[in-house]
Amino acid sequence: MTFAQFLADFLNTGLHWTIIGLFSCMTLGGIGSAIGLNIAGTQAAGALSEKPELFGRLFVLVALPATQGLYGFVLAFLGMQLTGFSEGAAISLGRGIALCGSFILIGLVLLYSAIYQGRASAGAINLTVKQPEKSGGALLLPALVETYALLAFVAGFLLLTFIQKSAF
Repeated sequence: MTFAQFLADFLNTGLHWTIIGLFSCMTLGGIGSAIGLNIAGTQAAGALSEKPELFGRLFVLVALPATQGLYGFVLAFLGMQLTGFSEGAAISLGRGIALCGSFILIGLVLLYSAIYQGRASAGAINLTVKQPEKSGGALLLPALVETYALLAFVAGFLLLTFIQKSAF
């Protein structure tokens, strides 16, 4: 079997498209979380070198971008359960392609929201260092970015439910 034949066989099943989509979502969310955590963590490390007493306040700000990786993981796990492919259920080609496209787009939302949340967290860290009494308000800045990650997560769950019950 040539590689071209293998690839053609691979892409002619809904199961394989589903796997590509779900694991792309998980991977993109994880990559975004790693980048966002790096941005916020680097900023916090510098801030804590001058004001170590702020660790408790800065920890939450640093940890916020990690949620997108978790959302991607949960969606991949739910996708395996709800589509039934963990039990060997057949997935139509149309359903597989729909899941793949949907979850790649959701993964992109998770990727970018984690990166931008890391940036917003870095700004909130700066605010907290300069004005510790404003740390509660500073937390709202990256939390607003979290809204879009949550919307992507909910959309993914609803898409899984809709596509699972659809006729195609």
